[in-house]
Amino acid sequence: MESINRQSKTTVHLSVQYLLAGAWTPERVRTVEFEKALLDNGLDFSQTQSRENVFTLVRTHPSHLQVKLESPGPQVVTLLVLANNPQYERELFGRDAEAVVQAFIRTWPAEHYQILTVNCKIHHLYSAQTHAFQYLWEERLAQSPEDFRLLGGRPVAGGGLRLIMPPHAVKEDDDPTSIEIRVESFLREPKKVFIETAFTWPKPRIVSAEQSFDPPRYIEQTEQFAANEVWNFLTRRQE
Repeated sequence: MESINRQSKTTVHLSVQYLLAGAWTPERVRTVEFEKALLDNGLDFSQTQSRENVFTLVRTHPSHLQVKLESPGPQVVTLLVLANNPQYERELFGRDAEAVVQAFIRTWPAEHYQILTVNCKIHHLYSAQTHAFQYLWEERLAQSPEDFRLLGGRPVAGGGLRLIMPPHAVKEDDDPTSIEIRVESFLREPKKVFIETAFTWPKPRIVSAEQSFDPPRYIEQTEQFAANEVWNFLTRRQE
């Protein structure tokens, strides 16, 4: 029996965020137009919140979805779409993210949009046969539990690994990406391994109003790396 059950993978977070060049403020007239554009694209939100430089929309049904527009500094704006504990498939989240992008373009039209960076983050949970940190420490890292005596004999409830990979292009024509990975025991359910895979595309690019920001592409690239390379690293598999 495998120490980690690959078939038990559960997605508990999906998000994609764009950092765009340009001024933005949550003017009431525009935010109402944005809500209408979202509704026209099939997205109905039950909660909205507007405060200085931030506008947030949240729905809970049929699956959690949050949209957040924020101006973190002069002449920049972030567009964030996220789902916690999504109750639908990843492809449907990508469709919703695309609908949000199209509503944004419709509400704040421009001839071109300068995307400074793109971030995508996915959280997975996997079931383990033992305490997840015991698997990581003793089986994956081949370390002794006796080492923890050096910490004064205190019990260790959990822990994990954090890996940071600087911007890199695997192929010559690929956009460079930086990757951050967290692998740790899930404190609320110790027999589950929590994995966060976060991609950043730091190379600025310009897209026209007719082009898409293409959120499904970023979501899928992050998912494929998480489901394959990160899984192989977790289980020391060579594929």
